[in-house]
Amino acid sequence: MKRFSKYLIVIALLCSALSASAQSDEKAIRRGNRNYKSGNYEQAIENYRKALEIRPNNAKAQFNIGDAFFAKQSYDTAYTEFQKVLELSPDAKLKSDAVFNMGNCLLAQEKYYDAFNIYKVSLKLNPENANALYNLEYCRAHLVKSQIWVVQPEHGRVEAKEKEAFNGQRVTLKAQPDEDYALSRYVVVRADNQEVTVDVSGSSFIMPKFNVLVSAEFKQAHKIEIEKNIKNGTVQADKQKAIEGQQVVLKGIGKDGYMVDKFTVYKTGSRNDTVPVNDTVFQMPDFDVTVTATFRTALKVSIDSVSNGTISVTDSLVKPGQNVAVIVKPDKGFQLGDLRVVSQKDATESAPVSDDNVFQMIDSDVTVKAGFVEATNYYKVNADTTLKGGHVLIDQPEATRRETVALRNAPEPGYQFKEYVIHQVGDTSIKVQPLGNFFTMPDFDVEVSAIFEKSEGQDQQQQQQNQDQQQQDQQDQEQQQDQQNQQNQDQQQQQNQQQQSQQMSKEDAQRMLDALENQEKKTMEKVNEQKVRQQPKKKSDKDW
Repeated sequence: MKRFSKYLIVIALLCSALSASAQSDEKAIRRGNRNYKSGNYEQAIENYRKALEIRPNNAKAQFNIGDAFFAKQSYDTAYTEFQKVLELSPDAKLKSDAVFNMGNCLLAQEKYYDAFNIYKVSLKLNPENANALYNLEYCRAHLVKSQIWVVQPEHGRVEAKEKEAFNGQRVTLKAQPDEDYALSRYVVVRADNQEVTVDVSGSSFIMPKFNVLVSAEFKQAHKIEIEKNIKNGTVQADKQKAIEGQQVVLKGIGKDGYMVDKFTVYKTGSRNDTVPVNDTVFQMPDFDVTVTATFRTALKVSIDSVSNGTISVTDSLVKPGQNVAVIVKPDKGFQLGDLRVVSQKDATESAPVSDDNVFQMIDSDVTVKAGFVEATNYYKVNADTTLKGGHVLIDQPEATRRETVALRNAPEPGYQFKEYVIHQVGDTSIKVQPLGNFFTMPDFDVEVSAIFEKSEGQDQQQQQQNQDQQQQDQQDQEQQQDQQNQQNQDQQQQQNQQQQSQQMSKEDAQRMLDALENQEKKTMEKVNEQKVRQQPKKKSDKDW
């Protein structure tokens, strides 16, 4: 990866004279700037965040947080922090510089196409931003446009939204399976060397610096039917057809006062031949299936009124033995003092609540009661910025004991999120259990990490099929409307003819390989010449 000093960046450690009422947050910014210049970026971030606590709309403190994360080479986090500046400041010039540095975060990762488009936004906000103009041209010199050819597979058709694209550009694909077939996977390979594959994420891929062949694999699909006359509720499946091994997600919608007790999946026409169901999910077998469910009377979880904070639960209609998590959000300066779950039938009966605010439902409606007291300690929540395949985002930098902290994950193209890993700062052996996309804060500082995997599993294939099935349904509706209008029908026919002329058989593609190899060599020679001719300048030391 190229170091950032090879191209332009505005290191904008913002600090200006403010009114007396805002001097405290200005002092925090100045302390942060001193930490930044001495290379103590963690302490700088802490001081900038203190300035934001004092004045939440302090765009300068927010901008400097982005600079500090960039200096740590935490480019994804820096991008997110610069993005927050756009919500805080009406100043077009400051917004332009924030967007410019967002582009720098992408450029530092050699994402030239994405950076190129971000620099264009920076220039729209401030046409006089010469640094953005320079870096835009620097990105342009690294962009190569290559061809995309479609090789039609058996049992369906494939379309690529683009016929040519720049390296780094996302290319969208669309599949149209034949009747009784479903998409198994897209296949994208290098045109002049089909042993070189390109990762496909969902229904798209990132264009490399070479010409590609696009195709797909379709497999026979089996039907998923819902049993008729299910009592006290209805059942839905996330797809109507699926191929063997594909994951199917079920959803039960109970009538008033009812909830799903159990899902059952069996071979159509043979009720005793059942398929295992894990909660709401099953793996599609190599035959048609029918889905049914039993519903039971639901138990209710109510929330008592509280002061100095809010509480909620992950489920308000549950069954006995089900685990329910309580989400605790104290007001600023307060923390959870008391949390109880009491039976509505018998006030002396209660459900024990764990330290991470989880209780097991008893056989009775319950009420959750809580009390908040003045906060005594805040503990830090750090995000691991060294992850591969994606990054994690946290909704707050610190929290009180037993406060709920929300998490988000952002996988990079070609990866998918697997799980969060939370541990005590300085001791990876002391773990904190995540509860879905949140966790309950312990009485020590924590670091939140995550595991991202290559997106080659069944989950990714399901997303592909869902997206493509929706696109196919929309296209079918459009074609029906076109049949009512002769003129539109003629236009559609012309488009189909153009598309067919741009697609080729596998044999045609093979005959072009020699020509493609020569073209690729010429293209790379031009790119190498541009790299030598246009070297990015050193960073700007501009200080506002």
